Amino acid sequence: MATDSNLTDAPPVPRRRAWTGDVAGYGASAILVAAANLIAHLAADQLTGANLAMLFLASVLLSAFWFGLGPALLAACAAALSYNFFFLVPRLSFRIERPADLLTFVVFFAVATSTGWLAARVRAQARSAARRARELAALLEASRGLSAAASPDEAARILAQQAGLAAGRAAIVLLPEADALRLAAGPEGLTELADTTRIAARQAWETGAGSADQAGWSLRPLQGLRERVGVIGLRGASPLSPEQEGLLTALLHQGAVALERANLAAAAAEVDALRKADHLRSALLNSISHDFRTPLATVLGASTTLLDYEASLKPGVRRDLLQSIAEAARRLNRYVGDLLDMSRLEGGALTPRRELTDVRAVLASALARLEAGLEGRRITRDFAPQLSPVSADPMLLEQAVLNIIENAAAYSPPGASIELAAHEDMGHVLISIEDQGPGIPPEGLDKVFDRFRRLEQPTDRGRGLGLGLSIAKGFVEAMGGRIAATSPVAEGRGTRILIVLPKPHPTPRALL
Repeated sequence: MATDSNLTDAPPVPRRRAWTGDVAGYGASAILVAAANLIAHLAADQLTGANLAMLFLASVLLSAFWFGLGPALLAACAAALSYNFFFLVPRLSFRIERPADLLTFVVFFAVATSTGWLAARVRAQARSAARRARELAALLEASRGLSAAASPDEAARILAQQAGLAAGRAAIVLLPEADALRLAAGPEGLTELADTTRIAARQAWETGAGSADQAGWSLRPLQGLRERVGVIGLRGASPLSPEQEGLLTALLHQGAVALERANLAAAAAEVDALRKADHLRSALLNSISHDFRTPLATVLGASTTLLDYEASLKPGVRRDLLQSIAEAARRLNRYVGDLLDMSRLEGGALTPRRELTDVRAVLASALARLEAGLEGRRITRDFAPQLSPVSADPMLLEQAVLNIIENAAAYSPPGASIELAAHEDMGHVLISIEDQGPGIPPEGLDKVFDRFRRLEQPTDRGRGLGLGLSIAKGFVEAMGGRIAATSPVAEGRGTRILIVLPKPHPTPRALL
């Protein structure tokens, strides 16, 4: 297990030393003056005194423009001395006989001072603009990452990474958990913090002020808009430069706000999940208390009658009572099956057993199971002569179709027709189930597959748990298909449920 004592400080961001650049500038300035002397000696016969002075002045001007004030002053001194020694009368002497020659030296130094100062100012402004551009780019990158963070831990990881880059050293982020602070992000390999670091982090968290520990971590609180959201630590005792400190402060503010936003989003998601769970629990209890009561009352009443009046009941009456018990038991069994199927879907325990399936055979099997329970409702079949097989679980597909047909029968009047169709296009096999019921209101179409959803006034057969279509949707989507509802279908009535199943892709062997 790696601890913070096993980690070394991250190397600081390399910075160019000022004196290194100055030495190079001084050397280059001396070379420029030497080049001016060489050109002046080679062209001494063609150049007059004024032209020679301009040649040396050019070396001073270039030194000031390229290398700054210090090298320019060196160039001015070297140019003045060499110009006086080699080219002014008396030659090979530093004596000045004419006032104009002294003015030349003054011009040399004035040009060096003014040009060097201006050049240094321009370079400083350019460096400042480049630094601001880098800081803005770093803040923009951090902002994009922090805005996209989906959880507090992800925001902490991005903040630790960006803060480490800005400060040029290792960074850690600690987030509150229960009554303690846990390490949420840090350098690779760091899994545990020393006790002194945790104590310093707790102090920064409680007091809202920075603190340090013996292991070299400098801890700072992360203050959001409303409350403190964590603590960040930087490895290393050396102070940060003003530029690094400014960039780091902006990053920490962004990171604290992002952490606060992620905490609020997580809390909102938790509240929403609790609200949905509470709504589901209430709907489930309400459905069980109402929908289980009718078949249970039927079973209880019929069985009590059989027990109390068995000897006096005629055989036909006894048979009717037993049929009532059997029908109520089947309804209870269907309800329990629906609840178990929904629990499998909710728990992610549903694993379809895919195989090449003939949709027409599945539909025929579902109709055979429902034939005795349609109570006079007619089934109209419209199957294509040839249908491509689909990769599906035939048991799940049959149960999904069964649920949809039962729902269609529940909301269709006696003697109505239910149309069952199966066709295909280039990439899909389509199953359509259409009823002649009252239809679904437009505002209810987007909720027709929700759990425990039913029409306001269903028929007796429609008094189910309201899970049939929701389970059918879960089964179809688990097999990679889609399901949708359309209503009304014709003359302001009817509902059509469409199941779309993809055809299996041919394997390379099948293509040969």
